[in-house]
Amino acid sequence: MAAVRTDDDRLLLSRAYDAIELAAVRHRPTFLGFLNEHERMFLRDHLPHDADICWFGGYEDAVRVMLGASADEGDFPVTTIAIRYPEAYPLTHRDVLGALMSLLITRESIGDILTEDGRAVVFVRDEVASTILSELRLIGRVGVSVSVGDPVDLPVRADVDELTLTLPSLRLDAFVAALTGLSREKASRLIRSQLVAVDHVIEVNGAKPLHPGHTITIRKYGKFVFTDDLGLTRKGRRRVAVRHFR
Repeated sequence: MAAVRTDDDRLLLSRAYDAIELAAVRHRPTFLGFLNEHERMFLRDHLPHDADICWFGGYEDAVRVMLGASADEGDFPVTTIAIRYPEAYPLTHRDVLGALMSLLITRESIGDILTEDGRAVVFVRDEVASTILSELRLIGRVGVSVSVGDPVDLPVRADVDELTLTLPSLRLDAFVAALTGLSREKASRLIRSQLVAVDHVIEVNGAKPLHPGHTITIRKYGKFVFTDDLGLTRKGRRRVAVRHFR
């Protein structure tokens, strides 16, 4: 288990333990607000493996998720909000987030924001949904209409590429070389320079073996998720599937 590195991590861990204890005492689900990927990985690694918790962000494969103690997916206080606007004004994730936070809504009350031409879908905690529905009328200078959305009818992410790579091994340095197009030596230099993270924790060991589910973040190159080990080629190299979030 990795060490607790920061005061923020200690506070988050304490809050998670409090939620688990409160749920056990009150015999009803208790929740933490939306967590980013680092926070989720940190709690996964530091909470007991038999803790009665689950994670949900409003839809399958959500990036930002809530922690629920003694909870099932149907218990989570998550509302789906649909925001529509003229397609001539392409609004970004940042635009939508800024507009929501201008309503004095905290970041931990806002989950994933998915956008496409003319529409955004946002997952929020139930208690802030009424504020958004009644008060959000503009994003920047663009007029918008807001309604409760469908958590199934979601925008298709345009910033994700599905890649298939052939690697000499499943070591971190082999992944970094293939993902960046750099030589193995230069990839190792990136890793030693603390520019590479695995599951949102800086990793300086290029020999670290990776497994499906690992997230690799390379500064200036983006985030990659190792989704599947496709087996060996005839020449004994590894074929892997990777998702690139641009």
